[in-house]
Amino acid sequence: MAVALVLSPISAHATQAVPTPDPAVKAEADARAALAAAPAGSEEHAVAQVVLASLLQSRGRDREAEPLLRAALVAALRFEGVDGPRAAFISARLAVALMAQDRAVEAEAMLRRAAAILTATPAVPPDLVASVLVDHGLVLAMLERHGEAETSLRRALALVDAGAAEESGALSGALMALGLGMMGQRRYAEAEAMLRRSLALHEKQFGRDHFETRKALVALGMTLREAGRAGEAEPYLRRAVYAHALTGIWDNIEAITAAAVMGDVTRRRNPGEARVFYARAALGVQRRLASHRDYGPAAQAELRTFVPIFVGQVEAAWRIGAAR
Repeated sequence: MAVALVLSPISAHATQAVPTPDPAVKAEADARAALAAAPAGSEEHAVAQVVLASLLQSRGRDREAEPLLRAALVAALRFEGVDGPRAAFISARLAVALMAQDRAVEAEAMLRRAAAILTATPAVPPDLVASVLVDHGLVLAMLERHGEAETSLRRALALVDAGAAEESGALSGALMALGLGMMGQRRYAEAEAMLRRSLALHEKQFGRDHFETRKALVALGMTLREAGRAGEAEPYLRRAVYAHALTGIWDNIEAITAAAVMGDVTRRRNPGEARVFYARAALGVQRRLASHRDYGPAAQAELRTFVPIFVGQVEAAWRIGAAR
């Protein structure tokens, strides 16, 4: 079977956008039914595991996705060996789940190997290779290895620009990742240009309020804020927060970040409004912490990451009290 055909049912779902609440529930139920119907240990079963895991990942439920991806990876290694493209793709999806759990070092090694395997396999679609290069660039940026990150992301851009349509998910994702990397290096003008192009592509591909579009809105808003242009940042961040509010899902990183940054932008001008945004972010953090089985190292690391949200919430409350 051609690699492209083998990967297509997986990769199509792996980049699937978050649907509106009712379709999302149905999609998950259908994926669970498909998994239950597939013969255990079969290739069909492994594909069903990845499809369900990808749906969970698209809704920020990476901890639930991780065991499914690990099981699918074991099966793929059994079917095609350590250098197989399916195993590499599943490994890349697993790395994304680890990134979301602040396990960047582990994720980087997996993505580096996956990118090398997929790049060396001629039958793999260029757009799929590019998406893995994007994820590798993102994790390198998380590790503050910005030079390597930009190299990986520019490889993705060149690959997609040469062989895929302008509105491809990999291209819009690469632009966003590259813009975030430039923001981290304080190259704000370059970052803004990349992120504005990324946002336009996200809106064209997914729509104005989609989960993926919200990521681009937050990225552009954060860049404008870091550049000292908080007034210009606010409309983009506000759009992202309101779009998340429509779903009622607050325990993913994107929703928490959007609300927290919006709180930062508004806390001096309007502390009452800022406190509402911080409360939204804090709710998401509390739900994430509640999902841990105990207050172990992972939960402690996550709480340390989100401490500024609670600090901002208290500061906003003090400002309100001082104004009375």
